[in-house]
Amino acid sequence: MGSALPAVGLCLVFLPVEAALLPFGGWLADGRIDAALCAVLWLAVGPAGVVEGAIGAFACGALADVFYAVHPGLFTLLAMALYALARVGAGALEVRGSAGFAVLCGLGTLAEAALARGLLAVVGRAAPVLSWGALAWTTVLTAAAGAAFFQLLGGMAHALEREDPSLLR
Repeated sequence: MGSALPAVGLCLVFLPVEAALLPFGGWLADGRIDAALCAVLWLAVGPAGVVEGAIGAFACGALADVFYAVHPGLFTLLAMALYALARVGAGALEVRGSAGFAVLCGLGTLAEAALARGLLAVVGRAAPVLSWGALAWTTVLTAAAGAAFFQLLGGMAHALEREDPSLLR
């Protein structure tokens, strides 16, 4: 569980701050850094195992649902769908560095927006008005933050690894 803990911790730090700042508008009204998406994608392409990554992605999505409180269960379902898509495509993606992960986070933001609109249309809920400027700004901010999150999460996961494998017995 050492690889999922930093991702869930990242969500526990950034999601409350973002949820507290959203009502004030400003740059957050036009775009935001999607920390939960970065954490889920890191779990999909990072050192986490399949089960550990799925549990961590579920936790990150559930935390986003709690803090945003928009459509119940939407962010949990989106997190699991994005985790599955990125995990299946991980062999073709070859994300090894911060730059590649930043591109993946930008593409993930666009995929998340498309999935959210599609899911809300299927269940008959009104989707928020799509602002292409806000989506572009969110994509750029999330991609830029993805590079930093990749280094941060990788360092935290490495610090949580045990040095002596005999301690695991």
